Amino acid sequence: MPASTRAAAAAAAATLVLATTGCAGDSSDPVVAPVPAASGSSGAPGTTSAAVGPTYRADGLDLCGRTDVEALADLELTVRRTDPSPPAGRPAAACLFEMRTKTGYEANLRVEASTPETVEEARQLYRGTRGATGMNPAGAVTGVGEEAEAFTKQSTPGFKYAEYMVHARTGNLVVKVWLAVGGESYVPTSTLAAKALAVVRATQSAVPTA
Repeated sequence: MPASTRAAAAAAAATLVLATTGCAGDSSDPVVAPVPAASGSSGAPGTTSAAVGPTYRADGLDLCGRTDVEALADLELTVRRTDPSPPAGRPAAACLFEMRTKTGYEANLRVEASTPETVEEARQLYRGTRGATGMNPAGAVTGVGEEAEAFTKQSTPGFKYAEYMVHARTGNLVVKVWLAVGGESYVPTSTLAAKALAVVRATQSAVPTA
């Protein structure tokens, strides 16, 4: 092959190599690196799985049978009737204990465990209770859930009637306990609070998870 022909062939080969390998280094056409999946992802690129707690299910729970009224023993109350009717419109269990004191005054204990489908619905239920109690706010309560607060009321329907209510939310579980005791004098709020909180904790432990 003549020298001029060999030179032309070499030039053509060099041009072909540059055409096939030079694009990756061309700043006008950058190579985009793949985006790594986020830590803790479910396997699909760009998605993450948030940590969630247990889902509680209270419907069908026998709170009349599961609630230990021995927590109220030193108040000397006698249960006269129970009503297991749950609150309407949501998955829940409840029990109303109608009682009498040793001296014949009215006393009541109402226990509710509600488990809406979602945590947000439970938050809405929790917030809604605050505006519907007709009782006086007594402040936040610690140690019984993600959020909890108490309410009090004193009235005189022919006798001294002291009421205490606490409700607490953990995940999708909202537990509410209302304790009211009548007498010749008001039962101290601290006494009612200790009893109600003991029932709240026991009820939270009794509600199964899905």
